[in-house]
Formats: sequence, structure tokens, C-alpha cells
Amino acid sequence: MPQIKVLKAANGVQVFRLPLRIFPHYVGYAHLVDCDGALALVDVGSGFGSSDADLIEGLEAVHDQFGIPASIDRIKLVIITHGHIDHFGGLRHLHKLAPQAQVAAHELTVPVLSNHEERVLVAASAMEDFLYRAGVPGDRLSGLLALFMFGKQSFPRRRIDVTLRDGDLVFGAFNVVHVPGHAPGLIMLQAADILLTADHILPHTSVALAPESIMPYTGASHYIESLNKALRLEDVRLAAGGHEEIMDDFYAVAAETLEAALNKVERVLDQCDQPRTVYEIARQIYGQMDGYGELLKLEQTGARIEYLNQRGLVVIDNLGALEADHRAALYYRCA
Repeated sequence: MPQIKVLKAANGVQVFRLPLRIFPHYVGYAHLVDCDGALALVDVGSGFGSSDADLIEGLEAVHDQFGIPASIDRIKLVIITHGHIDHFGGLRHLHKLAPQAQVAAHELTVPVLSNHEERVLVAASAMEDFLYRAGVPGDRLSGLLALFMFGKQSFPRRRIDVTLRDGDLVFGAFNVVHVPGHAPGLIMLQAADILLTADHILPHTSVALAPESIMPYTGASHYIESLNKALRLEDVRLAAGGHEEIMDDFYAVAAETLEAALNKVERVLDQCDQPRTVYEIARQIYGQMDGYGELLKLEQTGARIEYLNQRGLVVIDNLGALEADHRAALYYRCA
């Protein structure tokens, strides 16, 4: 497990990075914020495996290593950066130990936490339609849908005490920067020269995307717009995401991430030199696909086709089939 590190902002805010084993062989971070002695948590891990225990151990280690009285009963606020289980799943356990802590999230994340079952079922229906239109072979459909649903219906409703919007100041320390794309309500948090990027920008990973037809405010268009927005932020000295290491070259990482995102769109466009389904394009680009990776690759290919179609760069070649059946496999070609 990585060591706990502290980031000290120019305005006096201290941010402690708490490593959590959110899934087997996969580490994420919660961030403990000390603002003039008041404590807040940014994200809480997945709630799976040792994630909950790692969070409590991390708080104890902050006390032992840095002399900050980081007991669970002193947490005033929990800020959820976005509605993905590896960032909010630990709320169930945390609320048992810290009922005094209020929960804050962006307005587009609120339904994920307060009405999770509805959001999951609506997204599952849209995912099924997408897979049909993507041209997925019939013998693979049920397995992919099962993968999409895995673990998504086990989260009970949680109250949201503070609704956040772009430009808000939260906890007297952070400016809220709404960056949809990877998730509808994804936010970054900037305290003076320190930026918490959540999953929007990571030093080595371009995050997964899905078409906006499955979930509004996701997709390649929002993602690329949000990367440009991140590049317009001023005075970022250090940045820390929900995974991987601290970035001391945030602007370079953000620019590389944007360039990679645009290149991946171009790669999909290159495959539309003849009519192809999303499934066929994904096979052309990625080769063999199986397991959960197959679902992710189809979603990302679909997000990029959607981006190109929105801009008139690719068109549907078999409109008659779509007119006859809204779930018909769609073939895309360059306009």
C-alpha cells in the first residue's frame, strides 16, 4: 500500500491522501481535509473488501504520523466527487460510525445516492438498447448486461445534505469545478494551488467513457469540453486524483490527456471508411474482447461514434433499418 502523503495549499488547507484497497489489486484514495482544525473527507472508498477498514486505519495513521486529531467523530462533511461505487460505496459504513457527518455532492450526483435503484434501472434499459444498436451478437448480449448490472443494485439510499454546483465554495476551502464526461456530476476541487482531480485527470490513465445516450452528461463531448476547462484553471501547483500518484505537472498531464482523447476519436473515424457497427469498429481497434473489458471497449467506442455523429462527421448508413426497428444494428460510415 502507498504511504500517506500530505499536500499543503497556499491558503493553509492541508490535504492527507489516504490509500484504500477499493477492489482486489486496485488502490484508490480518500482525501482528509484539515481546514483550520475542521475536518472533511473527500470520497470514502468502495465499501468492498478492506476498503472501509483501510479508511479508518488511514485516519488513525494521520493522528499518529502528523499529530492531527483525525478521529471519525470529528468529520464534519463528506464530499463525494462523483457517483461511481469506488468513491461513494463506503458511505454506508461511514454513516454508522459518523452519523454527524453531512454529505455533499454535485446536483447531478444526487440521484445516484438518493435514488440509486431508479438511476440503475433507467441506465440498464438504455444500455440494453445501446448493445442492440451496437450490433453485439445475440449470444453475448445477456452476459454483457449481467456485467453492467453487477454490484449496482446493492447500495441503499443515502441522504444528501449539501447540493453542489459549479463555482460553489465548499467547506470554506474548495472551489467546485464541474467536469462531466466520465460521470454526470463529476467535480474537481481546488484549494488555492492544490487541485483534487478525482477521476477526471490521472497521470497514467484516460478514464472510461460511455455514450451520453446511456447516461446524460457523460460521453466524449462533455469529456473533451471538461478537459479544456481543466486547462483553463489557474495556479495549480500540485494535483491529486482518486487513483495513481500526485501530479506536479498538472497542465502537461491535462494537455496529454486531451490530445489522447482527440486521437482516440480520430482512430474511430478511421474505421468508418466503410459501413461498420460499433461492435465491428471496436473489434477492429481492440482485437479480441472478453469479460468486463469488452463492455468498456464497446461503451468507449460508442461514445466516440456519438461524438462524431453529433458533429456530422459520420452518418448512419442503414436508416431504413432504424426506421423499421429502433433496436436495429446501426452501420456508421464517414459523411
